[in-house]
Amino acid sequence: MKPGSDTRQKVFVAADQLLEQGLRPTQQNVRELIGSGSLTTINKALGDWWKSLGERITRRNQHPEVPEAVLLSAGKLWDQALGYAEQRFLEQRTQLEQQHRENLEKIRQDDLAVSSDLRQLQEQNARLLERNEQLSVQLETSQAERLRQEERLIRLGSENEDQARQLKQQALLQARDSGSADTEQLLDLRVRLKIQEEDGKRLQRSNDTLAQENARLRQQLQEQERSLMARVHQLELELARRESKTLSRG
Repeated sequence: MKPGSDTRQKVFVAADQLLEQGLRPTQQNVRELIGSGSLTTINKALGDWWKSLGERITRRNQHPEVPEAVLLSAGKLWDQALGYAEQRFLEQRTQLEQQHRENLEKIRQDDLAVSSDLRQLQEQNARLLERNEQLSVQLETSQAERLRQEERLIRLGSENEDQARQLKQQALLQARDSGSADTEQLLDLRVRLKIQEEDGKRLQRSNDTLAQENARLRQQLQEQERSLMARVHQLELELARRESKTLSRG
């Protein structure tokens, strides 16, 4: 006979003996009675013993040699076991229902939190898009203005070169002829050249300012685009997480 089968038989005999004494068979008192065997093996054998107990009781007429006291004790313990099992079932069902309600409430709260976060991200995303468009328009306007000023600066430089050549020619003529008309014309050319030079300097300063403004707008636009992409990525992650939770619940 296999060791497991021998232990199982010993457990059945010991459980019957305990039952005759009016005691409920347990892993501990059965092991103390048989003196050996693992609790796992004893527990499995006890489970089989309980399953067979009902059948053994129903066959009492086939075994008249079984004492009445044993049958009464067995019936009482069987009823107690059934009552205990039913009570445990009710307790476990109550716990499962409570846990289910708590899980549903937690899921509802999580959905509300995720929905709120999504709305905020969508609003932020819309604001960033609007700001991005505004910066793009400002940058295009600034670049167009800078281009116009650069063209004007080029024209002004060309005019200054022409004025300088005329002034040089008038100076050569004045060296030969010191007439007042020539002197006045020379002074007029010098004043006009000076004015154009000042206009050129102002235009250059304005152009430099526009270049700085363009650089600032371009940098700000790049930062806005990076922030926008980060927000979009975050929004996509939130949507994916919410879809995953929905699928896992389904």
